[in-house]
Amino acid sequence: MLHLRTAQALATAGAAPERVAEHLLVAAPAAGEFLTSWLVDSAAQLTTRAPATALQLIDRALALAGPHDSRHDHLQWHRAIAQLSCGHLAEAEETARCALARTRDLVWECPLRWIIVHAAFARGRPDLALIETRLASGSQDVPAVEAIRFQAFSAVCLLALGELAQAEEVAATTRRAAEAEDDGPALANALHVLAVKRFLEAPGNEALELAQHATRLAPETIHPAHRIGLQLTLANDYIELDRVHHARRTLAAVHRATERTAGVFVPWYHLSSALLAFNTGHWDDALAEVEAGLEPGKKFAMSRALRAVASLIAMHRGRQTTAAAHLTAAAVASDSGTVAWFYEYLPLCADALADEAQGNVECAYTRLATAFDHGVGHLPSQSILCFLTPDLVRLALAQGDTTNAPRYALAAQKRADHSGAPYHLGDAYRCQGLLTHDPDLLLEAARCYHEAPRPLSEAHAVTDAAELLAHRRQPAQARVLLDRALEIYADLDARWDAARAAARLRAAAVHRGTRRPRNSARHGWEALTDTERIVVGHVADGHSNPEIAARIFISRRTVSTHVSSILTKLGKTSRVELAAEVVRRQHPGRACPKH
Repeated sequence: MLHLRTAQALATAGAAPERVAEHLLVAAPAAGEFLTSWLVDSAAQLTTRAPATALQLIDRALALAGPHDSRHDHLQWHRAIAQLSCGHLAEAEETARCALARTRDLVWECPLRWIIVHAAFARGRPDLALIETRLASGSQDVPAVEAIRFQAFSAVCLLALGELAQAEEVAATTRRAAEAEDDGPALANALHVLAVKRFLEAPGNEALELAQHATRLAPETIHPAHRIGLQLTLANDYIELDRVHHARRTLAAVHRATERTAGVFVPWYHLSSALLAFNTGHWDDALAEVEAGLEPGKKFAMSRALRAVASLIAMHRGRQTTAAAHLTAAAVASDSGTVAWFYEYLPLCADALADEAQGNVECAYTRLATAFDHGVGHLPSQSILCFLTPDLVRLALAQGDTTNAPRYALAAQKRADHSGAPYHLGDAYRCQGLLTHDPDLLLEAARCYHEAPRPLSEAHAVTDAAELLAHRRQPAQARVLLDRALEIYADLDARWDAARAAARLRAAAVHRGTRRPRNSARHGWEALTDTERIVVGHVADGHSNPEIAARIFISRRTVSTHVSSILTKLGKTSRVELAAEVVRRQHPGRACPKH
């Protein structure tokens, strides 16, 4: 009884609901009527702050109240919300469907249908979510504003299914209706779809501003399950436009909610983080994100894209066996045609690079050219696929295709003129430099890539410029540029690219200059990446993986991957041994404490 009285006193004093809940967990079932009444008033706030605790108490209250209690429907709704917030997606959907089937109170129809919609979407079934939104929006029992909200979310489902034209049409209609009603939730979803469609057609500030507006509308109006989708979409927009700081901040803000909500958002988060790390040259961090996302990626149909990133890194690093293993696994993955299909360009690029590595340049060119003209996955042709243009121009010229090479260069220029993003400008300059054999344009491309930053592309552009200068009989300048490119490749450990660059210049009678010593260690302290060193420091301070994740704004899965990598590189078997190693390095003369 002591815990029950304490809970009652805390509730009367207005204490945080999780403090009250701690005592009710011990007091139930003695809490009885107080538990049920308190949950009806406080479950929403408790679910937001401590969903697992809320779920435990709601289950106990339902067992105590019984199915004929007038508060049963209310508690079932909160139960479904708590399940959804805990990442128990199938259970949340089942709870909501059962409650919807048994209730005769129309007031619960919309809340329960929303649970079904969000749960189905989060577990990678936008097709089922679409059916529910259409049923709800067509129901005479659903209020007009709620019908607009369901229609707006149906556009999100259509987008995820790749029905881009229909999604845009529905979004445009519901945007007008939402603005007329001044309804934030419906407007957020409509703007989200319109932003994605616009970004696919012409990536730039206009589309980005729509995405930002949608996200600003979302925080207090949409359940976290969909708010995560808005934020991940925005993060990918930032990545494409070289807003690196904004991308990192957006991903850091969403990682906790992603872990809690689970579903398709977990591998999507890790893939987005991996792409950001890959583009900016932090390839070991990218591999850690891939590893963390693979298991949920298999379950929620995003493993192909994740493995493609790992394969690209392995090929650039000259680890062809590893690359081939990832490509083989990607080829047999049963990824569905939903969100994952917006990333089908990644397996495409990995396959094309594998073709080149095997000397099949014609096949690589055909593969990329076909995708550029006809689209790949959910991505339409041309504009959004302009990142292929530098390789397309390069391969077209190698194949003697002087008809299409200028077409690809023009597409790159149009994208750059629209967005002004450094990466896009770099692609445009590189295409034009390759086309006109102008080393100055290629060096301008390298400058843009450096600003982005896109170090791999920068090294490629510098290599192109070096080769042109070599053929112009300017070996000294060519050698300086070759050394610069090789230094970038060395930082990435891109051994295959370095060997290819050296061979291209060697064919033009230019050899590398003084080699810069580089760290190629794969074991020992020197093998740790910057992120791994930060993680080691936190492990030595006694922090758990969840605590480290919160401190450096990455997911728990990624921290776990880093810790495993650190243990392997240092030849340790436990966190205690890691902590002792840190103490030994910091204080060489001090004996490590014995445990």
